Amino acid sequence: MVKRDELITFIDDCFGREFRAKAKRKDNYVNGVQIRGRADVKKVALGVSASLDFLKLCRKSGADLVIIHHGIGLDGLDHHISPLLKNRLRELIDGDMTLLAFHYMLDAHPVFGNNAQIIEKAGARIVAPFHEDWGFVGELPSPLPLDSVIATLSRVFGSDPVLFRNGPKRVRRIGTVSGGGAPRMSNIAEIIDSGVDLYLTGEAKEEIPAISKEIKINYAAFGHYNTEKFGVTALGDLIKKQYPALDVRFLDVPCPL
Repeated sequence: MVKRDELITFIDDCFGREFRAKAKRKDNYVNGVQIRGRADVKKVALGVSASLDFLKLCRKSGADLVIIHHGIGLDGLDHHISPLLKNRLRELIDGDMTLLAFHYMLDAHPVFGNNAQIIEKAGARIVAPFHEDWGFVGELPSPLPLDSVIATLSRVFGSDPVLFRNGPKRVRRIGTVSGGGAPRMSNIAEIIDSGVDLYLTGEAKEEIPAISKEIKINYAAFGHYNTEKFGVTALGDLIKKQYPALDVRFLDVPCPL
Protein backbone atom coordinates (compact mmCIF):
# COMPACT_ATOMS: atom_id res chain seq x y z
CA MET A 1 0.00 0.00 0.00
CA VAL A 2 1.17 3.52 -0.86
CA LYS A 3 -0.25 6.84 0.23
CA ARG A 4 -2.04 8.56 -2.65
CA ASP A 5 -0.22 11.88 -2.27
CA GLU A 6 3.18 10.17 -2.04
CA LEU A 7 2.47 8.39 -5.31
CA ILE A 8 1.31 11.61 -6.98
CA THR A 9 4.53 13.33 -5.87
CA PHE A 10 6.60 10.45 -7.29
CA ILE A 11 4.80 10.72 -10.63
CA ASP A 12 5.33 14.49 -10.72
CA ASP A 13 9.03 13.92 -10.02
CA CYS A 14 9.23 11.41 -12.89
CA PHE A 15 8.18 14.17 -15.28
CA GLY A 16 10.23 16.89 -13.57
CA ARG A 17 9.36 20.46 -12.69
CA GLU A 18 10.61 22.05 -15.92
CA PHE A 19 8.72 19.61 -18.12
CA ARG A 20 5.52 20.11 -16.12
CA ALA A 21 5.90 23.88 -16.53
CA LYS A 22 6.40 23.42 -20.27
CA ALA A 23 3.18 21.39 -20.48
CA LYS A 24 1.23 24.31 -19.02
CA ARG A 25 2.57 26.54 -21.79
CA LYS A 26 2.05 24.04 -24.62
CA ASP A 27 -1.26 22.38 -23.83
CA ASN A 28 -4.81 23.49 -23.10
CA TYR A 29 -5.78 20.03 -21.87
CA VAL A 30 -5.24 18.59 -18.42
CA ASN A 31 -1.83 17.39 -17.27
CA GLY A 32 -2.17 16.30 -13.66
CA VAL A 33 -4.73 15.39 -11.02
CA GLN A 34 -8.40 15.71 -11.98
CA ILE A 35 -10.12 13.96 -9.06
CA ARG A 36 -8.76 12.83 -5.70
CA GLY A 37 -10.14 9.60 -4.29
CA ARG A 38 -9.21 7.41 -1.32
CA ALA A 39 -5.98 8.17 0.53
CA ASP A 40 -4.42 4.69 0.23
CA VAL A 41 -3.45 3.03 -3.05
CA LYS A 42 -3.08 -0.71 -3.64
CA LYS A 43 -4.05 -0.93 -7.31
CA VAL A 44 -3.24 1.41 -10.21
CA ALA A 45 -5.11 1.19 -13.52
CA LEU A 46 -3.60 2.55 -16.73
CA GLY A 47 -5.43 3.48 -19.93
CA VAL A 48 -5.71 5.78 -22.91
CA SER A 49 -9.12 7.44 -22.56
CA ALA A 50 -11.68 7.86 -19.77
CA SER A 51 -14.61 6.20 -21.51
CA LEU A 52 -17.39 4.79 -19.36
CA ASP A 53 -16.41 1.24 -20.34
CA PHE A 54 -12.83 1.90 -19.22
CA LEU A 55 -13.90 3.48 -15.92
CA LYS A 56 -16.21 0.56 -15.19
CA LEU A 57 -13.28 -1.81 -15.78
CA CYS A 58 -11.20 0.27 -13.37
CA ARG A 59 -13.84 0.11 -10.68
CA LYS A 60 -14.46 -3.61 -11.21
CA SER A 61 -10.71 -4.28 -10.93
CA GLY A 62 -10.63 -2.51 -7.57
CA ALA A 63 -8.38 0.30 -8.79
CA ASP A 64 -7.66 3.05 -6.29
CA LEU A 65 -5.84 5.33 -8.72
CA VAL A 66 -6.26 5.70 -12.49
CA ILE A 67 -3.75 7.19 -14.93
CA ILE A 68 -4.86 8.03 -18.47
CA HIS A 69 -3.70 10.01 -21.48
CA HIS A 70 -6.96 11.73 -22.43
CA GLY A 71 -8.60 13.48 -19.48
CA ILE A 72 -12.24 13.30 -18.53
CA GLY A 73 -13.15 16.58 -20.24
CA LEU A 74 -13.82 19.00 -17.40
CA ASP A 75 -12.53 21.99 -19.40
CA GLY A 76 -15.03 24.43 -20.86
CA LEU A 77 -18.08 23.05 -19.06
CA ASP A 78 -19.86 26.43 -18.96
CA HIS A 79 -21.65 25.32 -15.75
CA HIS A 80 -23.31 22.34 -17.45
CA ILE A 81 -22.53 18.65 -16.91
CA SER A 82 -23.89 16.46 -19.69
CA PRO A 83 -25.39 13.00 -19.03
CA LEU A 84 -22.26 11.46 -20.59
CA LEU A 85 -19.94 13.31 -18.22
CA LYS A 86 -22.29 12.69 -15.28
CA ASN A 87 -22.06 8.93 -15.79
CA ARG A 88 -18.27 9.00 -16.02
CA LEU A 89 -17.95 11.14 -12.91
CA ARG A 90 -20.37 8.90 -11.02
CA GLU A 91 -18.21 5.87 -11.76
CA LEU A 92 -15.13 7.64 -10.43
CA ILE A 93 -16.82 9.15 -7.39
CA ASP A 94 -18.76 6.03 -6.40
CA GLY A 95 -15.56 4.03 -6.77
CA ASP A 96 -13.65 6.66 -4.75
CA MET A 97 -10.89 6.54 -7.40
CA THR A 98 -8.20 9.14 -8.00
CA LEU A 99 -7.86 10.21 -11.62
CA LEU A 100 -4.66 11.57 -13.17
CA ALA A 101 -4.48 12.56 -16.84
CA PHE A 102 -1.39 13.56 -18.81
CA HIS A 103 -1.93 14.78 -22.37
CA TYR A 104 1.11 16.66 -23.70
CA MET A 105 3.26 15.14 -20.99
CA LEU A 106 2.61 11.56 -22.15
CA ASP A 107 3.10 12.47 -25.81
CA ALA A 108 6.24 14.52 -25.57
CA HIS A 109 8.35 13.21 -22.70
CA PRO A 110 11.77 12.36 -24.18
CA VAL A 111 12.15 9.05 -22.33
CA PHE A 112 8.78 7.45 -21.54
CA GLY A 113 6.42 9.51 -23.72
CA ASN A 114 4.46 7.90 -26.56
CA ASN A 115 6.73 9.19 -29.31
CA ALA A 116 10.00 8.40 -27.55
CA GLN A 117 8.75 4.89 -26.90
CA ILE A 118 7.65 4.45 -30.52
CA ILE A 119 11.07 5.48 -31.80
CA GLU A 120 12.79 3.08 -29.41
CA LYS A 121 10.50 0.20 -30.40
CA ALA A 122 11.16 0.96 -34.08
CA GLY A 123 14.88 0.43 -33.43
CA ALA A 124 15.76 4.10 -33.98
CA ARG A 125 17.24 6.87 -31.82
CA ILE A 126 15.92 10.37 -31.22
CA VAL A 127 17.83 13.03 -33.16
CA ALA A 128 15.52 16.07 -33.05
CA PRO A 129 12.17 17.41 -31.80
CA PHE A 130 9.28 17.31 -34.29
CA HIS A 131 5.82 18.77 -34.83
CA GLU A 132 6.19 21.79 -32.56
CA ASP A 133 7.83 19.67 -29.83
CA TRP A 134 4.96 17.17 -29.56
CA GLY A 135 6.94 14.41 -31.28
CA PHE A 136 10.42 13.44 -32.36
CA VAL A 137 12.52 12.60 -35.39
CA GLY A 138 14.13 9.20 -35.04
CA GLU A 139 16.99 7.84 -37.11
CA LEU A 140 17.57 4.16 -37.88
CA PRO A 141 21.16 2.83 -37.76
CA SER A 142 20.99 2.35 -41.53
CA PRO A 143 18.33 2.76 -44.24
CA LEU A 144 15.80 -0.06 -44.44
CA PRO A 145 13.17 -0.93 -47.05
CA LEU A 146 9.88 0.81 -46.34
CA ASP A 147 8.05 -2.52 -46.23
CA SER A 148 10.46 -3.80 -43.57
CA VAL A 149 9.94 -0.72 -41.40
CA ILE A 150 6.15 -0.92 -41.77
CA ALA A 151 6.20 -4.63 -40.87
CA THR A 152 8.13 -3.86 -37.67
CA LEU A 153 5.77 -1.04 -36.75
CA SER A 154 2.70 -3.19 -37.48
CA ARG A 155 3.98 -5.68 -34.90
CA VAL A 156 4.63 -2.86 -32.43
CA PHE A 157 1.14 -1.39 -32.79
CA GLY A 158 -0.73 -4.63 -33.41
CA SER A 159 -2.40 -3.12 -36.47
CA ASP A 160 -1.87 -2.38 -40.15
CA PRO A 161 -1.65 1.27 -41.14
CA VAL A 162 -3.40 3.52 -43.57
CA LEU A 163 -0.31 3.94 -45.76
CA PHE A 164 0.54 6.37 -48.54
CA ARG A 165 3.71 5.38 -50.40
CA ASN A 166 4.87 8.67 -51.84
CA GLY A 167 8.38 8.93 -50.41
CA PRO A 168 11.69 7.06 -50.60
CA LYS A 169 11.56 3.28 -50.90
CA ARG A 170 14.21 3.06 -48.17
CA VAL A 171 13.67 4.72 -44.80
CA ARG A 172 16.31 6.22 -42.48
CA ARG A 173 14.52 9.09 -40.70
CA ILE A 174 11.09 8.71 -39.10
CA GLY A 175 8.98 11.60 -37.79
CA THR A 176 6.55 10.45 -35.08
CA VAL A 177 3.51 12.33 -33.75
CA SER A 178 1.27 10.00 -31.77
CA GLY A 179 -2.52 10.24 -31.80
CA GLY A 180 -4.22 12.94 -33.85
CA GLY A 181 -0.96 14.18 -35.33
CA ALA A 182 -1.99 14.71 -38.93
CA PRO A 183 -0.01 17.74 -40.14
CA ARG A 184 -1.53 21.14 -40.71
CA MET A 185 -0.33 23.45 -43.47
CA SER A 186 1.77 25.28 -40.88
CA ASN A 187 3.75 22.06 -40.30
CA ILE A 188 4.71 21.40 -43.92
CA ALA A 189 7.93 23.44 -43.92
CA GLU A 190 9.08 21.67 -40.74
CA ILE A 191 8.40 18.26 -42.29
CA ILE A 192 10.40 19.11 -45.39
CA ASP A 193 13.27 20.65 -43.42
CA SER A 194 13.46 17.64 -41.07
CA GLY A 195 14.30 15.31 -43.96
CA VAL A 196 12.04 12.53 -42.70
CA ASP A 197 11.33 9.63 -45.06
CA LEU A 198 8.30 8.41 -43.12
CA TYR A 199 5.69 10.42 -41.21
CA LEU A 200 4.16 8.21 -38.52
CA THR A 201 1.03 9.14 -36.60
CA GLY A 202 -2.39 7.89 -35.53
CA GLU A 203 -4.75 9.50 -38.01
CA ALA A 204 -5.06 10.51 -41.65
CA LYS A 205 -7.32 13.34 -42.81
CA GLU A 206 -8.85 13.99 -46.23
CA GLU A 207 -6.01 16.19 -47.40
CA ILE A 208 -3.23 13.78 -46.42
CA PRO A 209 -3.00 11.78 -49.70
CA ALA A 210 -2.41 15.01 -51.61
CA ILE A 211 0.07 16.39 -49.07
CA SER A 212 1.98 13.12 -49.00
CA LYS A 213 2.19 13.07 -52.79
CA GLU A 214 3.13 16.73 -53.18
CA ILE A 215 5.95 16.74 -50.63
CA LYS A 216 7.06 13.21 -51.58
CA ILE A 217 6.84 11.60 -48.16
CA ASN A 218 5.63 8.22 -46.95
CA TYR A 219 2.76 8.55 -44.47
CA ALA A 220 1.53 5.86 -42.09
CA ALA A 221 -1.42 6.17 -39.68
CA PHE A 222 -1.67 3.25 -37.23
CA GLY A 223 -4.67 4.46 -35.23
CA HIS A 224 -5.01 7.15 -32.58
CA TYR A 225 -5.54 4.65 -29.77
CA ASN A 226 -2.82 2.25 -30.88
CA THR A 227 -0.14 4.95 -30.97
CA GLU A 228 -0.96 6.27 -27.49
CA LYS A 229 -0.72 3.17 -25.29
CA PHE A 230 3.03 3.32 -24.77
CA GLY A 231 3.53 6.41 -22.63
CA VAL A 232 1.11 5.41 -19.90
CA THR A 233 2.45 1.83 -19.79
CA ALA A 234 6.05 3.08 -19.60
CA LEU A 235 5.06 5.38 -16.71
CA GLY A 236 3.39 2.37 -15.10
CA ASP A 237 6.67 0.47 -15.34
CA LEU A 238 8.42 3.27 -13.44
CA ILE A 239 5.75 3.16 -10.74
CA LYS A 240 6.03 -0.62 -10.42
CA LYS A 241 9.81 -0.39 -10.15
CA GLN A 242 9.55 2.17 -7.34
CA TYR A 243 6.66 0.43 -5.56
CA PRO A 244 6.91 -3.33 -6.27
CA ALA A 245 4.01 -4.15 -3.95
CA LEU A 246 1.54 -2.13 -6.02
CA ASP A 247 -0.71 -3.88 -8.52
CA VAL A 248 -0.17 -1.82 -11.70
CA ARG A 249 -1.88 -2.89 -14.89
CA PHE A 250 -2.98 -1.56 -18.29
CA LEU A 251 -6.70 -2.02 -18.97
CA ASP A 252 -7.23 -2.36 -22.70
CA VAL A 253 -10.43 -1.04 -24.28
CA PRO A 254 -9.55 -1.44 -27.97
CA CYS A 255 -10.59 1.30 -30.37
CA PRO A 256 -10.62 0.85 -34.19
CA LEU A 257 -9.61 4.48 -34.75
